[in-house]
Amino acid sequence: MKISNIHIENFRGLKQINLNPAQMNCVIGENNAGKSSILLALKLFLNGSRVNINDYYDLTKPIIIEVSFNSITDNDLLKIVDAEHRIRIRNLIQSNEIKFQRKYDSTLSSELLCYKKVPKNEIYTENWYNENLKGKTGSALKDFMKLTYSLSDEQVSDLRTQAIAKEQIEQIASALDEEDLHYIWSSLPTGINVVSPIFPEPIYIPAVKDFSDDTKTKETTSFGKLVKILFSQIEASEEFNEIQTAFENLNKMLNRQLVTNNNSETIIDNRLESVKQLELDIERVLQESFSNIKLELQIPNPELKQIFNSTQILIDDGIKSTIDYKGDGIKRSLVFSILRTYVERLNISNNNPDYLFLFEEPELYLHPNGQRILYSVLEKLSNKDQVFVTTHSPNFFSATAKETCFIKIYKDSLSSPPYSKAKEINFVQNSSYKDAFQIICYENTTPAFFSNKVLLVEGDSDLIFLKGLSPLINSSYCFDKLNIPIIRINGKNNIKRFVNFYQHFDIKVFSLLDRDVLLDGFTHLELGNFKDEVMQLREAFITKVDAICGEENIVPQLKSSDIKNQRDSRSWVEKYYRLKDLTLKFEDQKSLTNDEFNEIRSLFEFETNHVRRIALDLEVTNHLPEKINLINRLYELGYFVLNNGAIENYYPSGYTGADKPSKALNALEILKTRNLNYLPKISYLGNEDCELSRMMHKIFS
Repeated sequence: MKISNIHIENFRGLKQINLNPAQMNCVIGENNAGKSSILLALKLFLNGSRVNINDYYDLTKPIIIEVSFNSITDNDLLKIVDAEHRIRIRNLIQSNEIKFQRKYDSTLSSELLCYKKVPKNEIYTENWYNENLKGKTGSALKDFMKLTYSLSDEQVSDLRTQAIAKEQIEQIASALDEEDLHYIWSSLPTGINVVSPIFPEPIYIPAVKDFSDDTKTKETTSFGKLVKILFSQIEASEEFNEIQTAFENLNKMLNRQLVTNNNSETIIDNRLESVKQLELDIERVLQESFSNIKLELQIPNPELKQIFNSTQILIDDGIKSTIDYKGDGIKRSLVFSILRTYVERLNISNNNPDYLFLFEEPELYLHPNGQRILYSVLEKLSNKDQVFVTTHSPNFFSATAKETCFIKIYKDSLSSPPYSKAKEINFVQNSSYKDAFQIICYENTTPAFFSNKVLLVEGDSDLIFLKGLSPLINSSYCFDKLNIPIIRINGKNNIKRFVNFYQHFDIKVFSLLDRDVLLDGFTHLELGNFKDEVMQLREAFITKVDAICGEENIVPQLKSSDIKNQRDSRSWVEKYYRLKDLTLKFEDQKSLTNDEFNEIRSLFEFETNHVRRIALDLEVTNHLPEKINLINRLYELGYFVLNNGAIENYYPSGYTGADKPSKALNALEILKTRNLNYLPKISYLGNEDCELSRMMHKIFS
């Protein structure tokens, strides 16, 4: 049984939030955004603890935590021992899903409700007919049933008690048509202790710096629960059975045994003689004052659980002592060492209990490599049990994540009081985002998950130069201090995937692109509702450039390497095989459609764009109105296209370097002793603006 949906209302900063978790769930966001509140809400749902008045976002409304479960199996229901109660809970399942609601009222305590199908007419609801049956007996009871439920004299002839009347009402309700029923939140058909065994047991590890309570082995602590999980794995061993037998024998030595045989009970006393004598001695002295009194010593039966709860873990790091006296780092590492041991020993096919692991900032005190190892452990753990973690660490992600949901929590500071919102990507439900996420992980660009803005660039030179240039334009412009990551996308083909992925989390995305994007890769830009408008501007620009190519009589200057690169390009290969198909069609039918001829022409588009790039280097196109209009419109949409070509064309004169990164660093050194007046300007809204300065103003505004 797995959690399929979580709905939380009015709990702390979570005014209203809805989540569709996977097996592994990473909750990210800034401090005080509400990440921990999600974990605490799940814990509250499962254990029903009282809340504090400060836990209410709005004191006039209740706290509501709704959780839906799916993938319900017969083994889940068998945890309900009573067969009749099991049937009642089974009846709550619809389309293999069951829903429960934990509702906290003004008394700070809660009730657990279920989502079930009930009659629309209130006369069939338990509260209504209980209230209206009060005090009715004999003919009054029969008249009420005939009038309210349209029953005949014969149907009420044997109606003698309210209990029989209620059974009759329930039978009538069970036969109602589907259109007479609807779903509502209602009281459980059984006691809460009946339904709770089917819930997973929460293992909650908070992000605290004082582990004095967390490292105690009492069963109520998180640490104690982890120890219990480990020890539970040895219960099936032969040695364990021997210990259990020894404990039973010990109990026989200490206590009388009540034996039932053929419906008769016999007391067998095989206790130690010293125990018997001690009991007699105490009884003899007591009878001196109360002669008719009998005394019996009853010694608690020792259990392995009691021994395990008293387990102490000693650490010898030069000084041997219990874990309580060690540093926070080793304490937290020990918690996850126990967890890792559990995962390594876990046999998913076994009938193990279900747990819900809730970890706050598991990366605390761990080296980055340790964080990645821990993530892999938790990912393996999620193969069986659902896992929720809150994290601030970009190392705490996996590019191979499968059944994972990423949840970003952020505050809507415009509301009063502010409340949290959520954006999520569940790779099971949104598989289209998975490729982009894997690229982002492999490119080490996960820090952007923790930001409100991000700048995408094509290569190292852009990243180095812009990061160094920004404080020279304005001393307050610092990408690092203001947490605005600059992300390399290594090719225009990735632009749309990166933009869509980050925008899904409400991250504002800017992109710095070389001028050739106006020719190659333009279709990879995410233009949304402005696509038609921008494409018209681009068509006007392409038409003008093609006219210049004709006027200047520009011819292709292709090298063999240019053609080789196109040949090796996957898109060109696909076009080549398409050309082959079209050729065979033409040979067979002697005709092609206009669209098919355009497909053939597109095969040589790289040659056309090569000519256009030559034209863009001419002085006549430097301030071409059609180009400026297109670049300015893209600027307004967050795409900063470099009018002068590539970032190297914005370096000061005299720079040197053996490679692109070295040249960018050297250019920045030169700029430290020069002003920025040399930077190119571009026309915008009737003014001549420094191109890079206006870009920085937009990013940092």
